[in-house]
This record gives sequence, C-alpha cells and structure tokens, in this order.
Amino acid sequence: MKILIKIILLTGILGYLVFAFVNLSHDEEQRICIGTEIILEDSIDNFVNRQFIERLITQSKCPIQDRSIKDIDIRTIEASIRNNPYIDSVACHYTSTNLLCIRVLPRKPVLHVISDNGEKYYMDINDNDMPTDVFLQDLCLATGNISKDYAKEHLVQIADYINTHAPWNKEIQQISVRTPKHIEIIQSTGSHTVVLGEPTDIQGKLNRLQKFYEEGLNKVGWNKYRIINLNYANQIVCTKKQKK
Repeated sequence: MKILIKIILLTGILGYLVFAFVNLSHDEEQRICIGTEIILEDSIDNFVNRQFIERLITQSKCPIQDRSIKDIDIRTIEASIRNNPYIDSVACHYTSTNLLCIRVLPRKPVLHVISDNGEKYYMDINDNDMPTDVFLQDLCLATGNISKDYAKEHLVQIADYINTHAPWNKEIQQISVRTPKHIEIIQSTGSHTVVLGEPTDIQGKLNRLQKFYEEGLNKVGWNKYRIINLNYANQIVCTKKQKK
C-alpha cells in the first residue's frame, strides 16, 4: 500500500513538472521585450555611457523594442558590443519585467601613447590598445621611441603605478622615452629633468625622489639642479645648473 502511494505521489510530481515546463516554455515564447536596461561597471570618464551602448546596439541591426523574446538575436547584440575596442566584456539576460538587461564592463585606459613612429593609442592595464578618437583626461602620457611591445612590457605598469600613487598622479605629466634604457619624466613643478634611466624599480626610484625633494630641495632650493638622475642603485646623482 505504501509503495502504491509513493508511486502515485511521484507520478503526480512528475506530471506537475512536465506541465510547469510546458507552460513556462509557452510563456517564454509569448513574452515581449519592452526595452533595455543597460548597466555599466567602472565607465571611463562617462564616455562609455548608455548612449554609447545604444549606438552599438543600433549598429548590430537587431531590433529589441516590442519584439518577441524568442526572436531577439542576443548573441549578435553581445558580439556587436564586445567587438568595440573600448569594451572589455558584455553579458545579456532578460529580467522578470521583460527588459533585456545588458551588463557592460568597459576597458579602463591607464596610458596615452604618442610614439615617434606616428602611432597614437590608449592602453589599459591588460595591455589592450584603443584608438584615441575621444580625448580622455587624467591619463599618463608617454612619448618618444615607443613600440607597442615596449609599452606593454614596461610603460603600462609604470603608468598604473603613477596613476594610483600620490603625489605622482598629480605631479608627473609625461613619460619621455629617449631610448629603451633611458626614460625621463616631466613634472608640473620644478625646472629640472628627472632621469629614471632603465624602466626598472620605478617605485624605489620615485620613493628616493620624494625623499630627496622633502629633505634636499626644500632646503637648498628647487632651481639648483638641472638634472636629477635616479638610474643608480641607492643613490641620486645631480647636475647643477650653470651659472649665467
């Protein structure tokens, strides 16, 4: 008797699940998308905004508004957004209120490169390069003898350190690459040239420079030296300005 009751209960549960699945599938086919919900994570300077994403959706030529959900080509929409050089990742899903939710993670540039060979591009922390169609403020600028491989191997990490550490994020305006083993920085204050030399131990070199500023230049004056060279381990070599 107990076995019969269990069989009846299991049959009833199975029947309900089949019924629910069929009705759910039917409801899915009947659902109409009423619009989009765009969620941006860490958008860069408000450049990658809702209007920007909407233009990419339009370029995909996939209608969304008032369309049956089963007829909307989500993969093509995602590809159209993802293929933009300013976009890192995108994922779409439908909400319970029949909105197409589009979650977008833009790339975040950390470096603006203007190379002697004529190349101009932005680069993010993951070494992705982007066109400079739009001017982005507060980016570390690098100029000089720069290849993309060199920028990826050395300059991205240097720029990221500068951007995320005070006072350098406000003080350093430009990285000048004279040769692969000779880098200089241009600052907003002072009339001297700061030589970093090889692109290694940037944190240690800038820490030494900050200590030298606090304990040295603040006492002897900021116009005493023409060159401050940090390329030598555990020391700073200064070249005085010539007297006129």
